[in-house]
Amino acid sequence: MINQYIPRAIEPFLVENLNKGRAIIIYGPRQVGKTTLARRLLTHYESDEIVEYQADDPTQAALFTATVDSLTRIVAGKKVLFVDEAQSIKNAGLVFKLLVDTFPNVQVIATGSSSFELSDKVKESMVGRALEITLLPLSAEELSPTTKEKLLFNFERALQLGGYPAVTLNHDIEAKERLQAIVNSYLYKDVLTLADTRNPEVLGKLLTALALQVGQEVSYNELATMLEVSRPTIERYLYLLEQCFVIFRLYPLSSNPRKLLTSRKRKIYFYDVGVRNALAGQLDISVVDQQQLGGVFENFCIAERLKARLNHQIRAHVHYWRSPDSELDYIEQYNGSVHAYEIKWRKRPKNPPPRFARQFPDALFTPVTKDTFWSFLETRP
Repeated sequence: MINQYIPRAIEPFLVENLNKGRAIIIYGPRQVGKTTLARRLLTHYESDEIVEYQADDPTQAALFTATVDSLTRIVAGKKVLFVDEAQSIKNAGLVFKLLVDTFPNVQVIATGSSSFELSDKVKESMVGRALEITLLPLSAEELSPTTKEKLLFNFERALQLGGYPAVTLNHDIEAKERLQAIVNSYLYKDVLTLADTRNPEVLGKLLTALALQVGQEVSYNELATMLEVSRPTIERYLYLLEQCFVIFRLYPLSSNPRKLLTSRKRKIYFYDVGVRNALAGQLDISVVDQQQLGGVFENFCIAERLKARLNHQIRAHVHYWRSPDSELDYIEQYNGSVHAYEIKWRKRPKNPPPRFARQFPDALFTPVTKDTFWSFLETRP
């Protein structure tokens, strides 16, 4: 593997928020560099000021109980407490709430490969006490920070292998092996352990079905019929996969808020297109048909925009739009405006669908292709 650290775009923001009386919790999939980023924050302290725990070690996780006495022993008079894989701690939200309230001068830094919502029901108790950020696989912006690097950016390789550090920083053969290992060993480990889900075969088939439908609307009923399970089971699995940062969902935009709330339609994307390709058995992107390649590019662009919004603290409501005869892939709403995007790998659309233009006459429309990709990412409110 190439020995190289790619600076994470969110790092300066986190450094600015050290010692502000809040825990810093870094969520994200396994193998994306959460621990590496946390250790970058630890370099701002002396080594003798830091105490560390690996919560995926059951012995160490058991030390964390929601009592002042136990937490006093854990903090041990240090200035910084670092807890890796903190989702393994029972009642993690309550424990971290008590840590912040009892030791306001101790900087707590924690990582979690799944939301604390999976391991307890008191995440809301951390409101105001924690700065929670999501770290995803390396973004195109992080891999190509200069104008020259943007011009040389290899879209085909990005669409094929995604952005996991151990994948993108390796040569092709090793990269594919690393990507397959992530899918086989880490991808839904937390779903099976934290949520007490014991049917990996159905979970694997569900992920493959989603991979083959990327870019299309998904029907929970069709998935349930295909996999011979109940619709609630499908909904539960999708919720868990989302909480473990494997997939994310978009809901349709409607001018009628009640329709939006009651809609059963949605699109499902993968946080990493390399993972999608491995699940679909399409790591050789050159043999993927044009329709599916368009879906992969759509997934890639929307995931990259999500990373940009997270890295630059952009708050927006995001949707897609569809009518019986046309659709728009991606919508952002912020500052009272609607920004509509049609994402195409090959053909560049010139105008939004007429029905959308009538429904949202003030919306700003932008086509997204390889040529306009970087301006799409760099759009700021």
